[in-house]
Amino acid sequence: MDRYQKPVAVLGAGNAGCCMAADLALQGYKINLYQSPRFEEDFRLIRDTKKIEISGSGKDGVARLEKATHDMKEALEGVELVNLTVPAFAQDYFFRELIPLLTDGHIVVLWAGNFGTLRLKKLLGEAKTSARPLIAEVNTMPYGTRIKAPGKVELPVIAPSFTVSALPAEKTGSVMNVLKEIYPAVREGSNVLSVAMSNPNPVIHPAGVLLNTGRIEYSGGDFGLYREGITPSVAKVIKDIYSEVVSLAGELGFQVIQYEERDFNTTTSVMGVAFQAERDTAGVIARNFPGPHSLDDRYVTEDIPYGLVPMSLMAKAYGIETPLIDAVISIGSAVCGKNYMETGRTLDTLGISSMDKGSLVEYVSTGKS
Repeated sequence: MDRYQKPVAVLGAGNAGCCMAADLALQGYKINLYQSPRFEEDFRLIRDTKKIEISGSGKDGVARLEKATHDMKEALEGVELVNLTVPAFAQDYFFRELIPLLTDGHIVVLWAGNFGTLRLKKLLGEAKTSARPLIAEVNTMPYGTRIKAPGKVELPVIAPSFTVSALPAEKTGSVMNVLKEIYPAVREGSNVLSVAMSNPNPVIHPAGVLLNTGRIEYSGGDFGLYREGITPSVAKVIKDIYSEVVSLAGELGFQVIQYEERDFNTTTSVMGVAFQAERDTAGVIARNFPGPHSLDDRYVTEDIPYGLVPMSLMAKAYGIETPLIDAVISIGSAVCGKNYMETGRTLDTLGISSMDKGSLVEYVSTGKS
Protein backbone atom coordinates (compact mmCIF):
# COMPACT_ATOMS: atom_id res chain seq x y z
CA MET A 1 0.00 0.00 0.00
CA ASP A 2 1.29 3.48 -0.89
CA ARG A 3 1.88 5.80 2.03
CA TYR A 4 -0.86 8.34 2.61
CA GLN A 5 0.48 11.45 0.90
CA LYS A 6 -1.98 14.19 1.76
CA PRO A 7 -1.31 16.55 4.67
CA VAL A 8 -3.12 15.58 7.88
CA ALA A 9 -4.70 18.19 10.15
CA VAL A 10 -4.53 17.87 13.93
CA LEU A 11 -6.82 20.35 15.68
CA GLY A 12 -5.94 21.08 19.30
CA ALA A 13 -2.43 21.23 20.72
CA GLY A 14 -2.93 19.86 24.21
CA ASN A 15 -1.47 16.60 25.48
CA ALA A 16 -3.23 14.47 22.87
CA GLY A 17 -2.84 16.79 19.91
CA CYS A 18 0.85 17.43 20.42
CA CYS A 19 1.53 13.73 20.86
CA MET A 20 -0.46 12.79 17.74
CA ALA A 21 1.24 15.50 15.70
CA ALA A 22 4.70 14.41 16.83
CA ASP A 23 4.06 10.69 16.41
CA LEU A 24 2.64 11.00 12.89
CA ALA A 25 5.27 13.53 11.79
CA LEU A 26 8.05 11.18 12.91
CA GLN A 27 6.45 8.48 10.78
CA GLY A 28 6.77 10.72 7.73
CA TYR A 29 3.26 12.20 7.49
CA LYS A 30 2.81 15.87 6.70
CA ILE A 31 1.16 17.37 9.78
CA ASN A 32 -0.67 20.67 10.08
CA LEU A 33 -1.18 21.43 13.77
CA TYR A 34 -3.78 24.00 14.78
CA GLN A 35 -4.25 25.58 18.18
CA SER A 36 -6.88 28.08 19.26
CA PRO A 37 -5.57 31.64 19.60
CA ARG A 38 -6.79 31.50 23.21
CA PHE A 39 -3.67 29.46 23.96
CA GLU A 40 -1.18 31.66 22.13
CA GLU A 41 1.39 31.66 24.95
CA ASP A 42 1.45 27.88 25.38
CA PHE A 43 1.72 27.32 21.62
CA ARG A 44 4.33 29.97 20.78
CA LEU A 45 7.41 27.73 20.81
CA ILE A 46 5.80 25.08 18.60
CA ARG A 47 4.43 27.73 16.25
CA ASP A 48 7.83 29.42 15.90
CA THR A 49 9.93 26.26 15.52
CA LYS A 50 7.41 23.84 13.96
CA LYS A 51 9.00 21.17 16.15
CA ILE A 52 7.82 18.86 18.94
CA GLU A 53 10.10 16.54 20.89
CA ILE A 54 8.54 13.20 21.84
CA SER A 55 9.92 10.47 24.09
CA GLY A 56 8.74 7.09 25.37
CA SER A 57 7.20 3.88 24.04
CA GLY A 58 9.73 3.67 21.21
CA LYS A 59 8.78 6.99 19.65
CA ASP A 60 11.77 9.11 20.57
CA GLY A 61 12.80 12.01 18.39
CA VAL A 62 12.19 15.57 17.29
CA ALA A 63 9.24 15.81 14.93
CA ARG A 64 9.09 18.50 12.28
CA LEU A 65 5.64 19.76 11.41
CA GLU A 66 4.48 21.01 8.05
CA LYS A 67 2.48 23.81 9.70
CA ALA A 68 1.82 25.07 13.22
CA THR A 69 -0.82 27.75 13.17
CA HIS A 70 -3.61 29.64 14.90
CA ASP A 71 -5.45 29.84 11.57
CA MET A 72 -7.80 26.86 11.10
CA LYS A 73 -8.33 27.64 7.43
CA GLU A 74 -4.57 27.42 6.89
CA ALA A 75 -4.43 24.14 8.80
CA LEU A 76 -7.08 22.62 6.51
CA GLU A 77 -5.41 23.56 3.21
CA GLY A 78 -5.08 20.46 1.03
CA VAL A 79 -6.29 18.23 3.89
CA GLU A 80 -8.64 15.26 3.68
CA LEU A 81 -8.21 13.80 7.21
CA VAL A 82 -9.07 16.17 10.06
CA ASN A 83 -8.32 14.91 13.60
CA LEU A 84 -10.01 16.75 16.45
CA THR A 85 -8.21 16.00 19.73
CA VAL A 86 -9.76 18.40 22.23
CA PRO A 87 -11.73 17.51 25.39
CA ALA A 88 -15.46 17.03 24.90
CA PHE A 89 -16.24 20.31 26.66
CA ALA A 90 -14.18 22.18 24.02
CA GLN A 91 -15.69 20.41 21.00
CA ASP A 92 -18.48 22.93 20.40
CA TYR A 93 -15.98 25.79 20.25
CA PHE A 94 -13.97 23.97 17.58
CA PHE A 95 -17.08 22.71 15.75
CA ARG A 96 -18.41 26.23 15.22
CA GLU A 97 -15.11 27.38 13.73
CA LEU A 98 -14.68 24.20 11.69
CA ILE A 99 -18.15 23.85 10.13
CA PRO A 100 -17.89 26.79 7.68
CA LEU A 101 -14.60 25.35 6.39
CA LEU A 102 -15.76 21.78 5.79
CA THR A 103 -16.29 20.28 2.35
CA ASP A 104 -17.63 17.00 0.99
CA GLY A 105 -14.08 15.64 0.80
CA HIS A 106 -13.23 15.98 4.49
CA ILE A 107 -13.07 13.09 6.94
CA VAL A 108 -13.42 14.44 10.48
CA VAL A 109 -12.41 12.06 13.30
CA LEU A 110 -13.07 12.92 16.95
CA TRP A 111 -10.51 11.55 19.44
CA ALA A 112 -12.20 10.60 21.79
CA GLY A 113 -15.73 11.25 20.62
CA ASN A 114 -17.92 11.09 23.74
CA PHE A 115 -20.96 11.13 21.41
CA GLY A 116 -19.46 14.16 19.65
CA THR A 117 -20.39 12.95 16.17
CA LEU A 118 -24.06 13.23 17.12
CA ARG A 119 -23.45 16.77 18.33
CA LEU A 120 -21.51 17.72 15.18
CA LYS A 121 -24.22 16.22 12.95
CA LYS A 122 -26.84 18.35 14.72
CA LEU A 123 -24.77 21.51 14.36
CA LEU A 124 -24.14 20.77 10.67
CA GLY A 125 -27.90 20.57 10.17
CA GLU A 126 -28.50 23.82 12.02
CA ALA A 127 -25.83 25.56 9.95
CA LYS A 128 -27.71 24.59 6.78
CA THR A 129 -24.40 23.95 5.06
CA SER A 130 -24.37 22.08 1.78
CA ALA A 131 -21.14 20.31 2.72
CA ARG A 132 -21.41 16.62 3.61
CA PRO A 133 -18.15 15.68 5.32
CA LEU A 134 -17.67 12.16 6.59
CA ILE A 135 -17.61 12.26 10.39
CA ALA A 136 -16.46 9.58 12.81
CA GLU A 137 -15.37 9.08 16.40
CA VAL A 138 -12.91 6.88 18.24
CA ASN A 139 -13.44 5.48 21.73
CA THR A 140 -10.09 6.73 23.04
CA MET A 141 -6.91 8.44 22.05
CA PRO A 142 -4.23 5.92 21.04
CA TYR A 143 -1.81 7.61 23.44
CA GLY A 144 -1.52 7.95 27.20
CA THR A 145 0.57 11.10 27.14
CA ARG A 146 1.48 14.31 28.93
CA ILE A 147 3.16 17.58 27.93
CA LYS A 148 6.31 17.88 30.05
CA ALA A 149 7.46 21.30 28.83
CA PRO A 150 6.67 23.61 25.92
CA GLY A 151 7.32 21.61 22.77
CA LYS A 152 7.99 18.36 24.65
CA VAL A 153 5.64 15.41 25.18
CA GLU A 154 6.18 12.12 26.97
CA LEU A 155 4.41 8.92 25.92
CA PRO A 156 4.48 6.33 28.74
CA VAL A 157 1.67 4.07 27.46
CA ILE A 158 -0.15 3.37 24.22
CA ALA A 159 -3.48 1.75 23.35
CA PRO A 160 -2.95 -1.72 21.82
CA SER A 161 -6.27 -1.34 20.02
CA PHE A 162 -9.17 1.09 19.77
CA THR A 163 -12.42 1.33 17.85
CA VAL A 164 -13.88 3.77 15.33
CA SER A 165 -17.27 4.28 13.75
CA ALA A 166 -18.63 6.76 11.29
CA LEU A 167 -22.00 8.43 11.58
CA PRO A 168 -23.69 6.65 9.91
CA ALA A 169 -22.00 3.31 10.58
CA GLU A 170 -22.50 2.12 7.01
CA LYS A 171 -19.74 4.58 6.02
CA THR A 172 -17.19 3.34 8.55
CA GLY A 173 -15.36 1.39 5.85
CA SER A 174 -14.43 4.64 4.12
CA VAL A 175 -12.89 5.95 7.34
CA MET A 176 -11.05 2.68 7.93
CA ASN A 177 -9.52 2.88 4.46
CA VAL A 178 -7.66 6.00 5.56
CA LEU A 179 -7.08 5.33 9.27
CA LYS A 180 -5.91 1.72 8.95
CA GLU A 181 -2.66 2.68 7.25
CA ILE A 182 -1.90 5.42 9.76
CA TYR A 183 -3.11 3.46 12.80
CA PRO A 184 -2.92 -0.31 12.25
CA ALA A 185 -4.37 -0.89 15.75
CA VAL A 186 -7.74 0.65 14.85
CA ARG A 187 -10.76 -1.67 14.78
CA GLU A 188 -14.23 -1.14 13.34
CA GLY A 189 -16.93 -0.46 15.94
CA SER A 190 -20.62 -1.27 15.58
CA ASN A 191 -21.73 2.37 15.55
CA VAL A 192 -20.94 5.66 17.27
CA LEU A 193 -22.98 4.72 20.34
CA SER A 194 -20.96 1.54 20.79
CA VAL A 195 -17.73 3.48 20.33
CA ALA A 196 -18.68 6.24 22.79
CA MET A 197 -19.80 3.72 25.41
CA SER A 198 -16.48 1.88 25.01
CA ASN A 199 -14.50 4.83 26.37
CA PRO A 200 -13.03 3.57 29.67
CA ASN A 201 -12.76 7.05 31.20
CA PRO A 202 -16.40 7.59 32.28
CA VAL A 203 -16.53 4.07 33.69
CA ILE A 204 -13.41 4.47 35.85
CA HIS A 205 -12.79 8.11 36.63
CA PRO A 206 -15.97 9.59 38.18
CA ALA A 207 -16.58 6.74 40.63
CA GLY A 208 -12.88 6.47 41.43
CA VAL A 209 -12.62 10.17 42.20
CA LEU A 210 -15.89 10.62 44.10
CA LEU A 211 -15.26 7.61 46.32
CA ASN A 212 -11.95 9.25 47.23
CA THR A 213 -13.24 12.81 47.69
CA GLY A 214 -12.23 13.02 51.35
CA ARG A 215 -8.73 11.75 50.62
CA ILE A 216 -8.23 14.20 47.74
CA GLU A 217 -9.35 17.22 49.75
CA TYR A 218 -7.67 16.23 53.02
CA SER A 219 -4.34 15.58 51.31
CA GLY A 220 -4.41 18.90 49.50
CA GLY A 221 -4.22 17.06 46.19
CA ASP A 222 -1.40 14.65 47.06
CA PHE A 223 -3.31 11.79 45.53
CA GLY A 224 -2.95 9.21 42.79
CA LEU A 225 -6.06 7.44 41.57
CA TYR A 226 -4.00 4.72 39.91
CA ARG A 227 -1.68 4.39 42.89
CA GLU A 228 -4.03 4.32 45.85
CA GLY A 229 -7.58 5.12 44.78
CA ILE A 230 -8.78 1.89 43.20
CA THR A 231 -9.09 -0.32 46.26
CA PRO A 232 -11.12 -3.57 46.12
CA SER A 233 -14.36 -1.83 47.09
CA VAL A 234 -13.86 0.95 44.56
CA ALA A 235 -12.99 -1.64 41.93
CA LYS A 236 -16.31 -3.38 42.59
CA VAL A 237 -18.25 -0.17 41.99
CA ILE A 238 -16.35 0.46 38.75
CA LYS A 239 -17.10 -3.08 37.60
CA ASP A 240 -20.80 -2.64 38.36
CA ILE A 241 -20.91 0.65 36.42
CA TYR A 242 -19.35 -1.15 33.47
CA SER A 243 -22.04 -3.82 33.79
CA GLU A 244 -24.71 -1.12 33.48
CA VAL A 245 -23.04 0.17 30.32
CA VAL A 246 -22.94 -3.37 28.93
CA SER A 247 -26.65 -3.81 29.69
CA LEU A 248 -27.55 -0.48 28.08
CA ALA A 249 -25.62 -1.36 24.94
CA GLY A 250 -27.23 -4.80 24.86
CA GLU A 251 -30.72 -3.30 25.03
CA LEU A 252 -29.81 -1.14 22.05
CA GLY A 253 -28.58 -4.19 20.13
CA PHE A 254 -24.80 -3.91 20.16
CA GLN A 255 -21.74 -4.61 22.31
CA VAL A 256 -19.11 -2.44 23.88
CA ILE A 257 -15.47 -3.45 24.36
CA GLN A 258 -15.43 -6.52 26.57
CA TYR A 259 -13.35 -6.93 29.73
CA GLU A 260 -12.85 -9.87 32.05
CA GLU A 261 -13.61 -9.82 35.77
CA ARG A 262 -9.91 -9.94 36.58
CA ASP A 263 -9.25 -6.81 34.50
CA PHE A 264 -11.06 -4.70 37.11
CA ASN A 265 -9.21 -6.10 40.12
CA THR A 266 -5.99 -4.14 39.77
CA THR A 267 -4.84 -0.69 40.87
CA THR A 268 -5.42 0.57 37.33
CA SER A 269 -8.73 -1.21 36.68
CA VAL A 270 -9.32 -1.71 32.95
CA MET A 271 -7.13 1.29 32.14
CA GLY A 272 -4.25 -1.15 32.41
CA VAL A 273 -5.84 -3.13 29.57
CA ALA A 274 -6.86 -0.15 27.43
CA PHE A 275 -3.33 1.30 27.69
CA GLN A 276 -0.11 -0.62 28.08
CA ALA A 277 3.55 0.12 28.70
CA GLU A 278 6.54 -1.79 27.39
CA ARG A 279 6.79 -3.31 30.90
CA ASP A 280 5.21 -2.82 34.34
CA THR A 281 2.04 -1.17 33.01
CA ALA A 282 0.49 -0.61 36.45
CA GLY A 283 3.66 1.01 37.79
CA VAL A 284 4.09 3.21 34.74
CA ILE A 285 0.49 4.45 34.88
CA ALA A 286 0.73 5.14 38.62
CA ARG A 287 3.99 7.10 38.26
CA ASN A 288 3.15 9.06 35.13
CA PHE A 289 -0.51 9.88 35.70
CA PRO A 290 -0.84 11.21 39.27
CA GLY A 291 -3.93 12.97 40.56
CA PRO A 292 -6.48 14.24 40.18
CA HIS A 293 -5.33 16.93 42.57
CA SER A 294 -8.79 18.46 43.01
CA LEU A 295 -12.38 17.74 42.08
CA ASP A 296 -12.20 20.42 39.38
CA ASP A 297 -10.64 17.92 37.02
CA ARG A 298 -11.58 16.34 33.69
CA TYR A 299 -12.05 13.04 35.52
CA VAL A 300 -15.22 14.69 36.86
CA THR A 301 -15.96 17.77 34.73
CA GLU A 302 -15.71 15.90 31.41
CA ASP A 303 -16.41 12.27 32.20
CA ILE A 304 -19.67 12.88 34.06
CA PRO A 305 -21.46 15.45 31.84
CA TYR A 306 -20.14 14.20 28.50
CA GLY A 307 -19.80 10.49 29.27
CA LEU A 308 -22.22 9.31 31.94
CA VAL A 309 -25.04 11.82 31.41
CA PRO A 310 -25.83 10.85 27.78
CA MET A 311 -25.89 7.17 28.77
CA SER A 312 -28.16 7.85 31.74
CA LEU A 313 -30.58 9.89 29.62
CA MET A 314 -30.70 7.24 26.92
CA ALA A 315 -31.40 4.60 29.53
CA LYS A 316 -34.23 6.67 31.03
CA ALA A 317 -35.72 7.32 27.60
CA TYR A 318 -35.85 3.61 26.79
CA GLY A 319 -36.86 2.23 30.17
CA ILE A 320 -33.47 0.82 31.16
CA GLU A 321 -32.25 1.07 34.74
CA THR A 322 -28.77 2.45 35.50
CA PRO A 323 -28.90 3.15 39.26
CA LEU A 324 -25.15 3.38 39.83
CA ILE A 325 -24.53 5.65 36.85
CA ASP A 326 -27.40 7.87 38.06
CA ALA A 327 -25.98 7.90 41.59
CA VAL A 328 -22.52 8.95 40.41
CA ILE A 329 -24.05 11.79 38.39
CA SER A 330 -26.12 12.94 41.38
CA ILE A 331 -23.23 12.79 43.84
CA GLY A 332 -20.88 14.48 41.38
CA SER A 333 -23.41 17.24 40.81
CA ALA A 334 -23.81 17.77 44.56
CA VAL A 335 -20.08 17.75 45.27
CA CYS A 336 -19.29 20.15 42.42
CA GLY A 337 -22.36 22.36 42.88
CA LYS A 338 -23.60 21.80 39.32
CA ASN A 339 -26.58 20.04 37.80
CA TYR A 340 -24.77 17.84 35.31
CA MET A 341 -28.04 16.34 34.07
CA GLU A 342 -28.90 19.81 32.74
CA THR A 343 -25.47 21.15 31.79
CA GLY A 344 -24.15 17.90 30.30
CA ARG A 345 -24.61 16.42 26.85
CA THR A 346 -28.36 15.84 26.65
CA LEU A 347 -30.43 13.97 24.08
CA ASP A 348 -31.63 17.33 22.78
CA THR A 349 -28.12 18.70 22.27
CA LEU A 350 -27.29 15.46 20.45
CA GLY A 351 -30.33 15.78 18.21
CA ILE A 352 -31.89 12.46 19.25
CA SER A 353 -34.51 13.48 21.82
CA SER A 354 -37.45 12.64 19.53
CA MET A 355 -36.17 9.20 18.52
CA ASP A 356 -37.46 5.95 19.94
CA LYS A 357 -35.02 3.07 20.40
CA GLY A 358 -35.53 1.68 16.91
CA SER A 359 -35.22 5.09 15.28
CA LEU A 360 -32.00 5.83 17.15
CA VAL A 361 -30.37 2.58 16.08
CA GLU A 362 -31.49 3.20 12.48
CA TYR A 363 -30.09 6.72 12.63
CA VAL A 364 -26.62 5.73 13.81
CA SER A 365 -26.58 2.83 11.34
CA THR A 366 -27.84 4.47 8.16
CA GLY A 367 -28.26 8.17 8.92
CA LYS A 368 -32.02 7.98 8.40
CA SER A 369 -34.25 9.30 11.17
